Amino acid sequence: MKDIRYIIADNVKLYRKKENLTQAELAERAELSLDSIKRIEGGKRTMSLENFIRLSDALRVPLSFFLYDQADILSETERIRCILDGKNEKQKEYLLHILQEMAKEMDKLS
Repeated sequence: MKDIRYIIADNVKLYRKKENLTQAELAERAELSLDSIKRIEGGKRTMSLENFIRLSDALRVPLSFFLYDQADILSETERIRCILDGKNEKQKEYLLHILQEMAKEMDKLS
């Protein structure tokens, strides 16, 4: 089973993106620091109940929505976006290049 911190991290990111918010905008809306949002979305931070409620209110979702693994309901496009999120342009280009090359190699195997 996936660690609950990573399930929460993925869900915070998922619902933030559904609201079309940047991490900075979510931080402002939830009255948390940008660093806190980055650490939460990275699965590197646990939260107090108060901060958990702040995120729930800011993203307009019930608390329980953060606790269930939603990765299987994300589209491939959204999953790729989550991987690229927070990367600089050079890193994004590199990751997309790797994906493209892997796809070419897989086509050769078919």
